[in-house]
Amino acid sequence: MRSIVARVAAVAAIIVVCSAHVGSPDAWFEGNAGPYHVIVQIATPGVVPGVANVFTRVGGPGVEQVTAQANRFDALATAPPPEVAEPVEGDPGLYAAPLWIMSGGSNSVTVNVRGSLGEGKAVVPVVVVANRRLALDPKLGVALVAVGVFLFVGLITIIGASVRESVLPPGEAPDARRRWKARTAMAVAVAIVALALFGGSRWWNLEDSRFNKSIYKPLTASAAIASSDEGRILDLRISDSAWMMRNDTTWLRTHSSNKWSPLIPDHGKLMHVFMIREPDLLAFAHLHPSTTDSVSFPSALPALPPGRYRVYGDIVHESGFTETLATRIDLPEPSEAIATATDPDDAFHVAVTPANRADARLEDGSVMTLERSANFVEGKEAALRFTVVGTDGKPLALEPYIGMAGHAVVTRDDGAVFVHLHPSGTISMASQMAFMMRQPGDSIAGRLGQRIKAKEASHPVTSVSENGMISFPYAFPKPGKYHMWVQVKHRGRILTGAFAFEVKPAES
Repeated sequence: MRSIVARVAAVAAIIVVCSAHVGSPDAWFEGNAGPYHVIVQIATPGVVPGVANVFTRVGGPGVEQVTAQANRFDALATAPPPEVAEPVEGDPGLYAAPLWIMSGGSNSVTVNVRGSLGEGKAVVPVVVVANRRLALDPKLGVALVAVGVFLFVGLITIIGASVRESVLPPGEAPDARRRWKARTAMAVAVAIVALALFGGSRWWNLEDSRFNKSIYKPLTASAAIASSDEGRILDLRISDSAWMMRNDTTWLRTHSSNKWSPLIPDHGKLMHVFMIREPDLLAFAHLHPSTTDSVSFPSALPALPPGRYRVYGDIVHESGFTETLATRIDLPEPSEAIATATDPDDAFHVAVTPANRADARLEDGSVMTLERSANFVEGKEAALRFTVVGTDGKPLALEPYIGMAGHAVVTRDDGAVFVHLHPSGTISMASQMAFMMRQPGDSIAGRLGQRIKAKEASHPVTSVSENGMISFPYAFPKPGKYHMWVQVKHRGRILTGAFAFEVKPAES
């Protein structure tokens, strides 16, 4: 995308931790809005209420109008009217619209497209949370103080003059009694204004304190290694009191803002766990733990080499709210016994040499190549397109992997950015279904989640590429060195390709 997108992404790049991913606050979606193919980027505001910037790239002829409309997951009233998206100058097919988000939490943006092919819409879930406190520009602060002092002095002077001279005939000087009344009135005015300023200051500090408390804090998590006769077990736990006490009615009465909706499966998995060894980033795992209490999520550890690992856990709430748990763990030398995988879709990848920017040889001898027409630039739409070619030189026919043509994980080498990508973008499909399937009677916890689970089971994704190609819509929020792992499936085997590259800073 053009410089307008880069500027928005540059502002968003100061956010280190956000709800759905780490350091990657924008929501990306690629799919269809009726007969039109669309790629949607939603740059979240970082403060609530705030303005989100919605960019929609539309493919197809005869587009007449593109609109964007925001709605919160539990909204009972009619949604606000849609905002008309304007074409971005110099970038045909790209439309931009500012959109006010009035409430934090789980929201959605509905993109409507109208044209010669008819009408269509796409629902894009987006998590909007207050995650920063805007600072006052010192120069603006000095200017405001100067204006305030000028107005204060002017007000007191006007009050004194009006009491002292307003009823005197022209040319007559005020006597001592009038001057005394004027001074008294000025003193009273000073006291009243001072009291008003004190009250305003107290109100401002109270509002500021409330806002600081509303700033989003990810659920805390911890990880531990347990041993069993079958091998090692990774136990990822949600250790945050707001989650552990979510069903305690006595606790909730004093912590009502921390009430959480139940977890729902995304692509049939209640949690997606990713492990990345640091600092070399040569070992990677994608696991799917089980749970009996939604607090402890154990999964069998594959034969990962020892070292310190970053551990991430993606979860989706029934409200559509998505978040990423994050912690670290030290793995000792693996034991001789390797536990049977908790889930058949678990996979891991261990490299001997660092990844490169061009291609990766997969476990079955096939080659995955990153197609690159230009350098990656901070905030600019990245062309993350890959082709997989077999040992015979022909494109590999891919199979669905966890309901998708493929999965990808992107991280900056220092861990400041982490995101789990699909061909449909950064969004959770379960979150999208939560918005599309929600009904008025779904105020009962668990009802909507059951329907989503049933629909996922009855409508598995089977449409994948036959030409060995896969792509992911995304824009890197920060410059720096990145690693990326792309996972696909062929003949029942999960294949992982690792890549490394550098993202350049956006041009000022």
